[in-house]
Amino acid sequence: MLIVAHLASGACTVSLDLAGDLLSNRGYRVHTVEAPLREALAAAVVLYSGWNGATPLCDPLCGSGTLAIEAALLSARRAPNAHRRLACERWPRTSAADAPVLGRLRAELAAREVEPAPIFASDRDAEAVEATRANARAARISIHVSLEDAREMKPLEPPGQLLLNVPYGERLEAGGRKPLKTFYHQLGASLRRLRGHRAAVLSGSEDFESAFGVRPRGPRRTLWNGPLRCTLYQYEL
Repeated sequence: MLIVAHLASGACTVSLDLAGDLLSNRGYRVHTVEAPLREALAAAVVLYSGWNGATPLCDPLCGSGTLAIEAALLSARRAPNAHRRLACERWPRTSAADAPVLGRLRAELAAREVEPAPIFASDRDAEAVEATRANARAARISIHVSLEDAREMKPLEPPGQLLLNVPYGERLEAGGRKPLKTFYHQLGASLRRLRGHRAAVLSGSEDFESAFGVRPRGPRRTLWNGPLRCTLYQYEL
Protein backbone atom coordinates (compact mmCIF):
# COMPACT_ATOMS: atom_id res chain seq x y z
CA MET A 1 0.00 0.00 0.00
CA LEU A 2 1.46 3.34 -1.07
CA ILE A 3 0.71 6.29 1.22
CA VAL A 4 1.51 9.74 -0.16
CA ALA A 5 1.92 12.79 2.09
CA HIS A 6 2.00 16.29 0.57
CA LEU A 7 2.93 19.27 2.73
CA ALA A 8 2.26 22.77 1.39
CA SER A 9 1.49 26.12 3.04
CA GLY A 10 1.23 24.56 6.48
CA ALA A 11 -1.32 21.93 5.42
CA CYS A 12 -0.60 18.21 5.06
CA THR A 13 -2.64 16.03 2.71
CA VAL A 14 -2.40 12.25 3.13
CA SER A 15 -3.58 10.09 0.20
CA LEU A 16 -3.78 6.40 -0.61
CA ASP A 17 -2.69 5.29 -4.09
CA LEU A 18 -5.68 3.34 -5.43
CA ALA A 19 -4.50 2.80 -8.99
CA GLY A 20 -0.80 1.95 -8.93
CA ASP A 21 0.45 2.76 -12.42
CA LEU A 22 -0.93 5.92 -14.02
CA LEU A 23 -4.42 5.38 -15.46
CA SER A 24 -3.32 7.32 -18.54
CA ASN A 25 -0.86 4.51 -19.34
CA ARG A 26 -2.87 2.03 -21.39
CA GLY A 27 -0.14 -0.62 -21.42
CA TYR A 28 -0.14 -1.32 -25.17
CA ARG A 29 2.87 0.76 -26.24
CA VAL A 30 5.36 -2.08 -26.61
CA HIS A 31 7.12 -0.49 -29.62
CA THR A 32 7.59 3.25 -30.02
CA VAL A 33 9.20 5.56 -32.55
CA GLU A 34 10.64 9.05 -32.09
CA ALA A 35 8.38 11.54 -30.25
CA PRO A 36 5.38 9.24 -29.66
CA LEU A 37 2.02 10.83 -28.81
CA ARG A 38 0.79 10.12 -25.28
CA GLU A 39 -2.34 7.99 -25.06
CA ALA A 40 -4.41 10.54 -23.13
CA LEU A 41 -3.60 13.31 -25.62
CA ALA A 42 -4.43 11.02 -28.53
CA ALA A 43 -7.79 10.17 -26.91
CA ALA A 44 -8.48 13.90 -26.49
CA VAL A 45 -7.75 14.52 -30.18
CA VAL A 46 -10.18 11.74 -31.14
CA LEU A 47 -12.92 13.16 -28.91
CA TYR A 48 -12.38 16.79 -29.95
CA SER A 49 -12.40 15.82 -33.64
CA GLY A 50 -16.15 15.23 -33.40
CA TRP A 51 -15.87 11.79 -35.01
CA ASN A 52 -19.00 9.72 -34.39
CA GLY A 53 -17.16 6.41 -34.01
CA ALA A 54 -19.07 4.78 -36.86
CA THR A 55 -17.58 6.10 -40.12
CA PRO A 56 -14.17 4.99 -41.46
CA LEU A 57 -11.17 6.73 -39.90
CA CYS A 58 -7.56 7.02 -41.03
CA ASP A 59 -4.31 8.34 -39.57
CA PRO A 60 -1.91 8.67 -42.54
CA LEU A 61 1.00 9.80 -40.30
CA CYS A 62 0.55 7.04 -37.75
CA GLY A 63 3.96 6.93 -36.06
CA SER A 64 3.53 4.26 -33.38
CA GLY A 65 -0.24 4.13 -33.97
CA THR A 66 -1.55 5.85 -30.85
CA LEU A 67 -4.21 7.97 -32.59
CA ALA A 68 -5.58 5.04 -34.60
CA ILE A 69 -5.55 2.69 -31.61
CA GLU A 70 -7.33 5.18 -29.34
CA ALA A 71 -9.93 5.75 -32.07
CA ALA A 72 -10.46 2.00 -32.40
CA LEU A 73 -10.85 1.58 -28.62
CA LEU A 74 -13.41 4.40 -28.55
CA SER A 75 -15.32 2.96 -31.50
CA ALA A 76 -15.34 -0.48 -29.84
CA ARG A 77 -16.67 1.08 -26.60
CA ARG A 78 -13.79 -0.47 -24.70
CA ALA A 79 -13.05 1.15 -21.36
CA PRO A 80 -9.32 1.94 -21.01
CA ASN A 81 -7.53 -0.26 -18.46
CA ALA A 82 -10.71 -2.17 -17.56
CA HIS A 83 -8.70 -5.40 -17.61
CA ARG A 84 -5.90 -4.07 -15.40
CA ARG A 85 -5.62 -5.05 -11.75
CA LEU A 86 -5.55 -1.91 -9.62
CA ALA A 87 -3.28 -1.41 -6.64
CA CYS A 88 -6.26 -1.30 -4.26
CA GLU A 89 -7.26 -4.81 -5.34
CA ARG A 90 -4.17 -6.12 -3.57
CA TRP A 91 -5.28 -4.66 -0.25
CA PRO A 92 -6.55 -7.39 2.14
CA ARG A 93 -9.98 -5.85 2.68
CA THR A 94 -10.54 -5.09 -1.01
CA SER A 95 -9.39 -8.53 -2.09
CA ALA A 96 -11.86 -10.21 0.23
CA ALA A 97 -14.89 -7.95 0.12
CA ASP A 98 -14.94 -6.18 -3.21
CA ALA A 99 -13.46 -8.64 -5.72
CA PRO A 100 -16.90 -9.99 -6.78
CA VAL A 101 -18.19 -6.45 -7.33
CA LEU A 102 -15.17 -5.48 -9.42
CA GLY A 103 -15.55 -8.71 -11.39
CA ARG A 104 -19.19 -7.89 -12.22
CA LEU A 105 -18.27 -4.35 -13.26
CA ARG A 106 -15.58 -5.66 -15.61
CA ALA A 107 -18.03 -8.17 -17.08
CA GLU A 108 -20.56 -5.40 -17.71
CA LEU A 109 -17.91 -3.31 -19.48
CA ALA A 110 -16.87 -6.26 -21.63
CA ALA A 111 -20.50 -6.99 -22.57
CA ARG A 112 -21.03 -3.53 -24.03
CA GLU A 113 -18.12 -3.81 -26.48
CA VAL A 114 -18.89 -3.84 -30.22
CA GLU A 115 -16.92 -4.26 -33.43
CA PRO A 116 -15.10 -0.99 -34.17
CA ALA A 117 -15.57 1.01 -37.35
CA PRO A 118 -12.97 0.48 -40.10
CA ILE A 119 -9.76 2.06 -38.79
CA PHE A 120 -6.76 2.62 -41.07
CA ALA A 121 -3.21 3.67 -40.18
CA SER A 122 -0.33 4.29 -42.54
CA ASP A 123 3.12 5.82 -42.59
CA ARG A 124 5.95 6.12 -45.09
CA ASP A 125 8.40 4.80 -42.48
CA ALA A 126 8.60 0.99 -42.26
CA GLU A 127 9.62 1.06 -38.58
CA ALA A 128 6.53 3.12 -37.74
CA VAL A 129 4.32 0.61 -39.56
CA GLU A 130 5.82 -2.27 -37.57
CA ALA A 131 5.45 -0.31 -34.33
CA THR A 132 1.77 0.33 -35.06
CA ARG A 133 1.15 -3.33 -35.81
CA ALA A 134 2.89 -4.43 -32.61
CA ASN A 135 0.99 -1.91 -30.48
CA ALA A 136 -2.38 -2.82 -32.04
CA ARG A 137 -1.72 -6.47 -31.21
CA ALA A 138 -0.84 -5.52 -27.63
CA ALA A 139 -4.06 -3.48 -27.41
CA ARG A 140 -6.01 -6.47 -28.79
CA ILE A 141 -7.70 -4.27 -31.37
CA SER A 142 -7.98 -4.66 -35.14
CA ILE A 143 -6.82 -1.87 -37.45
CA HIS A 144 -5.62 -1.89 -41.06
CA VAL A 145 -1.95 -0.85 -41.24
CA SER A 146 -0.02 -0.11 -44.44
CA LEU A 147 3.18 1.47 -45.75
CA GLU A 148 2.08 4.63 -47.57
CA ASP A 149 3.06 8.27 -48.02
CA ALA A 150 0.40 10.63 -46.61
CA ARG A 151 0.86 12.89 -49.62
CA GLU A 152 -0.50 10.07 -51.80
CA MET A 153 -3.40 9.13 -49.56
CA LYS A 154 -6.45 7.55 -51.19
CA PRO A 155 -10.02 8.48 -50.20
CA LEU A 156 -11.93 6.41 -47.68
CA GLU A 157 -15.05 4.58 -48.81
CA PRO A 158 -17.40 6.00 -47.70
CA PRO A 159 -15.77 9.34 -46.86
CA GLY A 160 -14.84 9.53 -43.20
CA GLN A 161 -12.55 11.11 -40.63
CA LEU A 162 -8.82 11.84 -40.91
CA LEU A 163 -6.65 12.36 -37.83
CA LEU A 164 -3.11 13.68 -38.20
CA ASN A 165 -0.34 14.58 -35.79
CA VAL A 166 2.01 16.39 -38.16
CA PRO A 167 5.77 16.90 -37.56
CA TYR A 168 6.32 20.03 -35.45
CA GLY A 169 9.85 20.87 -36.56
CA GLU A 170 11.29 21.24 -33.05
CA ARG A 171 14.36 19.29 -34.24
CA LEU A 172 15.02 20.88 -37.64
CA GLU A 173 17.57 19.21 -39.89
CA ALA A 174 19.76 20.79 -42.57
CA GLY A 175 17.71 23.17 -44.69
CA GLY A 176 15.88 24.76 -41.77
CA ARG A 177 12.13 25.34 -41.89
CA LYS A 178 11.73 25.31 -45.66
CA PRO A 179 11.48 21.48 -46.09
CA LEU A 180 8.89 21.31 -43.30
CA LYS A 181 6.79 24.09 -44.85
CA THR A 182 7.03 22.32 -48.21
CA PHE A 183 5.78 19.11 -46.60
CA TYR A 184 2.83 20.96 -45.02
CA HIS A 185 1.92 22.47 -48.40
CA GLN A 186 2.11 19.10 -50.17
CA LEU A 187 0.04 17.47 -47.44
CA GLY A 188 -2.64 20.15 -47.72
CA ALA A 189 -2.77 19.74 -51.50
CA SER A 190 -3.22 15.98 -51.05
CA LEU A 191 -6.01 16.32 -48.50
CA ARG A 192 -7.92 18.85 -50.62
CA ARG A 193 -8.54 16.05 -53.12
CA LEU A 194 -10.42 14.01 -50.50
CA ARG A 195 -13.85 15.51 -51.03
CA GLY A 196 -16.46 14.80 -48.38
CA HIS A 197 -13.94 13.90 -45.68
CA ARG A 198 -13.37 15.63 -42.34
CA ALA A 199 -9.90 16.15 -40.87
CA ALA A 200 -8.48 17.05 -37.47
CA VAL A 201 -4.81 18.04 -37.47
CA LEU A 202 -2.64 18.53 -34.39
CA SER A 203 0.37 20.79 -34.94
CA GLY A 204 2.94 22.47 -32.74
CA SER A 205 4.44 24.57 -35.53
CA GLU A 206 3.71 28.25 -36.12
CA ASP A 207 4.30 27.63 -39.83
CA PHE A 208 1.62 24.99 -40.23
CA GLU A 209 -1.61 26.92 -40.85
CA SER A 210 -0.32 29.20 -43.61
CA ALA A 211 1.75 26.50 -45.31
CA PHE A 212 -1.05 23.90 -45.19
CA GLY A 213 -3.21 26.10 -47.38
CA VAL A 214 -6.63 24.85 -46.26
CA ARG A 215 -9.00 27.08 -44.30
CA PRO A 216 -9.92 25.49 -40.94
CA ARG A 217 -13.53 25.11 -39.83
CA GLY A 218 -14.55 26.56 -36.49
CA PRO A 219 -12.35 27.64 -33.59
CA ARG A 220 -8.85 26.30 -33.03
CA ARG A 221 -8.31 24.34 -29.83
CA THR A 222 -5.12 24.60 -27.76
CA LEU A 223 -3.67 21.34 -26.41
CA TRP A 224 -0.37 20.57 -24.71
CA ASN A 225 1.92 17.78 -25.89
CA GLY A 226 4.14 17.68 -22.83
CA PRO A 227 5.81 21.13 -22.74
CA LEU A 228 4.84 21.90 -26.35
CA ARG A 229 1.86 24.17 -27.00
CA CYS A 230 -0.12 22.71 -29.91
CA THR A 231 -3.20 23.64 -31.90
CA LEU A 232 -5.91 21.26 -33.07
CA TYR A 233 -7.35 22.38 -36.41
CA GLN A 234 -10.64 21.09 -37.89
CA TYR A 235 -11.30 20.86 -41.63
CA GLU A 236 -14.24 20.06 -43.90
CA LEU A 237 -12.74 18.87 -47.18
